[in-house]
Amino acid sequence: MNNEITNAVDVLKSGGIILYPTDTIWGIGCDSCCDIAVKKVYEIKRRDYSKPLICLASSFEMAGEYVEISNPKKLKSISEKSPTTFIFNNPVKISKYLSSNNYSIGFRVPNDNFCLELLNKFGRPIVSTSANISGIDIPVEFNLISSEIKSKVDYIVNYGKNKKSYTPSTILRIDEKGLITKLRWELIKKLLKKIWKKIFL
Repeated sequence: MNNEITNAVDVLKSGGIILYPTDTIWGIGCDSCCDIAVKKVYEIKRRDYSKPLICLASSFEMAGEYVEISNPKKLKSISEKSPTTFIFNNPVKISKYLSSNNYSIGFRVPNDNFCLELLNKFGRPIVSTSANISGIDIPVEFNLISSEIKSKVDYIVNYGKNKKSYTPSTILRIDEKGLITKLRWELIKKLLKKIWKKIFL
C-alpha cells in the first residue's frame, strides 16, 4: 500500500489525475488547488462546469484551511458514524472550477486508511468524483469502470480493486452560523438546481 500511496502522490504533485479507491466507491482524483488538473477531470467525465466536484480531506482541520468550520469536533463525530459530505459556503484557495456559482463546496473526511494516508502524505485536499462519464451509471466496483475512463487517467492505484460496495454519503449543509441541515435525496435534486445542479458521490 505504501508504494501505491507514494506513486499516487507523485502523480498528484505533478498535476496528474489518479483513479483510486475511496471510502465509498472508486473515484477520479486530482489536486484540488490545481486549475489545470481539475479542468482535466471535467474533460474526462464530460461534465458541465456548473456541476461542482467534492473534495476529500484528511481531517476537518485540513478542510478548515479552505472553508470556515466553527465546530470541527461535532462534524468529526457525525462523519465517524457513516460517510458524510458537508457543504460549506465561501471556500478559499481551492481551484475556481470546484465551487458552484453560489460559492459552495463539499468536503468529506473519509473513514478509510488508504485515503487518509494518501491525503496526509499529499498534504492538501484531493478531488473525489465518481469514475464515470457524466450521466452514465456510477460503477460500484473497479471492474465496472469503463476502459475510456481508465485510459484517460495518469495513474490507476493498484490497491482495493476487489472492493465491491457503494455506500452513498449523507449530505449535510453547513450555514454561516454553523447550523446543520440534512438534505434528503428527494430534496437534493431540487436544491442543486439552484446550487450545484447535480452531484455524484
